[in-house]
Parts: sequence; structure tokens; C-alpha cells
Amino acid sequence: MWLVEPDNRRIGVLNAHLARKMSFISAFGESFGYIFFIILDLIALTEGVEGERKIARSEETLDEANEKIRKIKGDRAMRLIAIAADVADLVIAIADIEPNPFCNHAVSLGISGLVSAWAGWYRNWPS
Repeated sequence: MWLVEPDNRRIGVLNAHLARKMSFISAFGESFGYIFFIILDLIALTEGVEGERKIARSEETLDEANEKIRKIKGDRAMRLIAIAADVADLVIAIADIEPNPFCNHAVSLGISGLVSAWAGWYRNWPS
């Protein structure tokens, strides 16, 4: 917690060493979450592919089957976008955890930020 003075300078409630540890713990937890979100989206993608195969083999009318397949393909696109955003955010979080030449490079961070922003825009844009 930070207390703010009227001229917007921070007065240190936490010392710098503790703030660095908390930042590390936060970025580590965030990275851990992104990894599991990516795994969950991959599982959902495989279930969608299996569902699409079942619909193709079923004895449904063509219109019903096409509508279900259209919904599955829409979900697949949104999941792929979510995976792209999670991977981009994971790169940014890894840059906070352990600085390295790849994740901390200006191009890597820039592309990751753009991908994350694009995915957020696409997911929230009205249909």
C-alpha cells in the first residue's frame, strides 16, 4: 500500500527490497495462471474438434449441423485469440520474473503488447 502526498510523490510504506519480492511473486503467479489458461484453451479446442467430427458423422439435418459447426468454429477462433493473448502476456510476465535477452528485448515486448491489445480489442468489439 502506498500513501500519496499532495504533489503525487510516493512515500515508501514498503521498503524497496520487499517491493521487489512482491513484484516477483505477483509476476510468477500471473505466469502460472497464463500457463493454465493456455492449457485449458487447448483442451477446449480439442473437444471442439471432436464435437465437430461427431456432428459431421451424425444423422442431423444439414441446417442443424451447419449451425452447430458454425458455433464451434466461432468458439475456436475466440480460443485461438485467447491463446495468442495469453502467450503474449506470458512473455511480458516472464520479462518481469527473470530478465533475459529475448523477453526483455524491445521488439519482443512491443509485439507482445500489440498482440495482447489486438486480442483484447477483438474479443470486446461488438459483433
